[in-house]
Amino acid sequence: MIRLIFLLVGAHQLKSRWLFLAFLGLCWIALGMAILYDIASDGRLSVPLDTLAILLVVEGLVEIVAAMIVGLRIYWPGIWKGLGFIFIAFLVFDLPWDNNFLASVLFGAAFLGDGIFRIASSLVVRGTKWRREIIFGVIEIALSMLIFSNWPFHHHIGVPFCFALLLSTWGISLLMMARQIKLMSDNASVCVLPIFTSRSLRPWREVAYYHPPFPQQPPKTPLQALVWTPVGSASAVVTERRRVVDRYIAAVDKDGVISTGHIALQLLPDLYISHNPFNYIDRDSANFRALLRAGEENDVPGRFFASMEEEIVDWSPPDQQVLFTRYNEQALRNFWQVFSMDTTYNLTSRNCSSTAIQALDVAIEGVMGRCSLPMMRLLLDPNFWMMGLLRGRAEEMTWTPGLALDYVRLLQRVIEPQYSRAWHKRVREAYTVRKSLIKKEIRLKKGQKFTQSDSHEK
Repeated sequence: MIRLIFLLVGAHQLKSRWLFLAFLGLCWIALGMAILYDIASDGRLSVPLDTLAILLVVEGLVEIVAAMIVGLRIYWPGIWKGLGFIFIAFLVFDLPWDNNFLASVLFGAAFLGDGIFRIASSLVVRGTKWRREIIFGVIEIALSMLIFSNWPFHHHIGVPFCFALLLSTWGISLLMMARQIKLMSDNASVCVLPIFTSRSLRPWREVAYYHPPFPQQPPKTPLQALVWTPVGSASAVVTERRRVVDRYIAAVDKDGVISTGHIALQLLPDLYISHNPFNYIDRDSANFRALLRAGEENDVPGRFFASMEEEIVDWSPPDQQVLFTRYNEQALRNFWQVFSMDTTYNLTSRNCSSTAIQALDVAIEGVMGRCSLPMMRLLLDPNFWMMGLLRGRAEEMTWTPGLALDYVRLLQRVIEPQYSRAWHKRVREAYTVRKSLIKKEIRLKKGQKFTQSDSHEK
C-alpha cells in the first residue's frame, strides 16, 4: 500500500514532504505500540476498532442508498459493495457475545492462505529473493496457527493485534522511505527506491532516464492499454473452461495448446509498447512448468512490435481496452527510449505484462500529487485496496495479462473516478442519475407513442 501511495503521489511531491512522511511514520509506530500496550494491559481494544466499524457502516449505507435511488437493476453492484462494507464492520465491531471469533477465524485463514500461496509461488517462479519469500510464508502460517490455537493470545484480540503489527510495519517502512526520498536525485522516478526494486523477480537493472514533473494539462490523446485475454487469443476453441485459471494464468484450447494472452500500451500516433519473444515459445503441457522459472536460464531474444496493426497481422486484434486520459507523456517516452534498447524476454520476469505495467507506472507516477489530501483519498477508496492486493499477488508470482487487465481497470477507477467519494455528493449524484434516467424513459415513451400514432394514420 505504501509503495502504491508513493507511486501515485510521485517523487517530485514527496521530496518536499519527506520530513512530514518521517513524522507520520513515527506516529504510526507510536499508535501501533499504544494498541499493543492497551491489549497487554487489559486484554481488550474497542474504541479504535468500533470507530472504524461505524465509518464502514456509514460507507455501506451510503452505497446502498445511492443504489436504491438510481435503481437496483442499474446499479446492483452498489448493493453488494454496501453489504460488503457492513459485513466487514460487523467483523471489526467489538461485540461482547462473539469476542471477535469470526474475525479471528477470517484473519487466521487469510494468513494461512497467503502463506501457502507465497511459498508455492516462490518455489515455482524462483525469483531473486525466493528464499526470503518462503521464510515470510512460514511466518504467516505460524501466525495463523497462533490465532487458531488461542495461544499465547486469546482469539478475541487477534484483530487488534494484527492491526497494531500492520501499523507498526507501515511506520517503519515510512521512516525508511522518507530517508530514501531525501537522498533521491532530482528528476528521478520513485520506482528507483529500494522498496520498489527489491520486489523484482530478476536482478534489478536501473533504467536511467529523465523523469519530468507530472503535467498540469492532460494530453490530447488517451493512453490505451490493449489486452488479449487467454481465452480470446486462443488459436482454437477453448472447450473445457476453468474460470479462474483461464482468466489469470492460461487457457488450454481443444488441441492442447496453452494460450497466456498478451497486453500492450499504445499512444497514438507513434508510440507502441508490446514485448514479445522473437521466436515462438513452445508452451505445451510437458515443458510449461520449467519455463516458469524467473532465472536468466530462461531468457530468450525478444522483439518490440512497431504498431498495433503490425501485431494484428502477426496474431489477432485485442479483445479488451482501458483508456487513461491523465498521464505523463514525456516521462513515458523518455523511459521507453531507454528501456527498448534491451529486447531480452523472459516468460515470467520480463514478459509483456511486466513491461506494460512498468511503463504504466512511469506514465501515471505523480497523477495524484496535486490533489488535496491524496493519502487520505486513497486509503478511503476500496478500489485502491483491491488494487494493492492484486499488485501484491502479481509481484509475488508474476504479472499475467489477466492480472494486468484487472489492475489497470482498478487503477483507472482510482485516478479517474466517475463519481465523487464524499458521502453527500454521492447521494446527490445518485439523484441526478435517477432524474436523467427518468427523462430518458419519458422521451422513449413519447417516441413510441409518436411512432404508433404515425403507423395508425398510415
